[in-house]
Amino acid sequence: MSLTDEEILELHELLDALVENNLAGKRLRRLEEWLIESESVRRRYARFMDMSASLRHYAEECFAEEDEDADIVPFERQSEGLLRFVRPLLAVAAVVALAFVGIQSYQRSQVGTDELSQKPPLPSSAPKGDIASVGLLIEDAVGQLTKATGVEWASDSQLHLNRGNSLAAGPLKLETGLAQIEMLSGATLVLEGPADFELLSDDEVFLTKGKLRVMVPPAAAGFAVNMPMGKVIDLGTEFGLHVMDDGAAEIYVYIGKVLFEGKDLDAERAFAELEAGESVFVDEMGELAWIDMPSEHFFGAADLAHRSMEEAQNRYGGWVELSEELADDDRTSLYFTFDDHRTWDRALRDEARTKEEAEDGAIIGCQWVEGRWPGKGALRFSGANDRVKLRLDESMTSLTMATWVRLDRLRKDFNPIVQVPAKTKGALTWGIDGRGRMLLRSHRGSEFVEYASSVVFLTKKIGHWIHLATTCDDQDNKVTHYLDGRPYSRENLRGNAPMSLDGGELGNVISDGKASAGGRNLRGTIDEFIVFRQALSSDEIRRLYEIGRPYSLPSLNRLP
Repeated sequence: MSLTDEEILELHELLDALVENNLAGKRLRRLEEWLIESESVRRRYARFMDMSASLRHYAEECFAEEDEDADIVPFERQSEGLLRFVRPLLAVAAVVALAFVGIQSYQRSQVGTDELSQKPPLPSSAPKGDIASVGLLIEDAVGQLTKATGVEWASDSQLHLNRGNSLAAGPLKLETGLAQIEMLSGATLVLEGPADFELLSDDEVFLTKGKLRVMVPPAAAGFAVNMPMGKVIDLGTEFGLHVMDDGAAEIYVYIGKVLFEGKDLDAERAFAELEAGESVFVDEMGELAWIDMPSEHFFGAADLAHRSMEEAQNRYGGWVELSEELADDDRTSLYFTFDDHRTWDRALRDEARTKEEAEDGAIIGCQWVEGRWPGKGALRFSGANDRVKLRLDESMTSLTMATWVRLDRLRKDFNPIVQVPAKTKGALTWGIDGRGRMLLRSHRGSEFVEYASSVVFLTKKIGHWIHLATTCDDQDNKVTHYLDGRPYSRENLRGNAPMSLDGGELGNVISDGKASAGGRNLRGTIDEFIVFRQALSSDEIRRLYEIGRPYSLPSLNRLP
């Protein structure tokens, strides 16, 4: 029998509390009995715990600290603990066993390149106005944006925000979506748009309009949320607050206690202490009335986890369909998806299916890590000799190269995506130079022909996935560089001699067939690399980006 809307809401709250270690007593017994009685509940429980486990891996990759090695998320197959996105529902008996194991575990836990011209490096900091580009000094930050889904910032929002950015005191305006902010005091906030919100300090905020759920551990007790008609002061708890357009508000306490302090301290009911399960309504005049339940549900951390994982699943599914299409495309010359590999694999599979023989790459030194989505692989290049050796027995007068890359740092000399030794006729070098420009160099006899874009890689892009593509079109006689699906530069193709990637390498530089003694390797991660024997159109490049991009926040520049 399917669940009613009220039952789904109740189950959601119970599972929310379970994963956050806040389920005990009657509520825990209610969940146990419900799991025994209802197949629908068991199935929802299995899906919930499946996504929760996958999200833990996802969070480790997305929100790790900036230390060079701290952000490594080992890529593992399902049998090694990393859950795949789409799996059949478990048999009912297995689900029941899983449910009891999960609950019992919870209860027990309660008890106990050839020489490239060197250029000046980019400045190490962003413009002063862009306070979120490279993070804040710790003394300026009051919190950090750690998760978000479906977020759209208001047109007059003052901050440029991406996940992982530190936040200074100041206003935030959210049109739609859910955003999780972790305060330096220890409190965790889940803000639901539309919302007008301000960070006052690490232990105090102001909610002018919108919905907010606050989770405060004992170490952060005393956290305060101001609102038009008063203030809610935490006493070590979890509570939800909904401020409406006219200033009226609803307060609901999930765990522990809070103190409501009215704006008019001389009023008869200026103060009220609320305990777990209690709720009050404060009207636009500041009058307080007890109510049974808030009119709307407050989204918590588990809800945000659900939505984040659903978004990732949907995007991954769309990309899988696209990758199958690309593998069967007659124009595809070489295609590395980096998907469905074992952690010990040292061969990078060529997925192009329209040629007689696959031309797999040889992995040297690189480490398998998690890619753009949970369960998808990527290769991290960190050691001086890390590389993937290529074999592509085909010369082309027109081509397209495209890749997804996440840089850990921007080297001052060169950041190679792919490079072919100069002794190879038509040898190509493609990557980002020390100034942050996309660079394509083609070896033509005794000289190099170079095509450089304007600066595309800014400091704020370090640690974020970017999509790079370059096309050489001997029909239109143009070379075009693309960043994140959009053309950044276009210039005339100088000559139409064949170009080659045979004997080249991903992620490292070779000089006269030998690795550079000092090592000029890429410092970052590559996830997907494809070569077409034809120049793709701007619309096709845009499609590669739009379908292949991981979920990211729409953002607005800081206003003057």
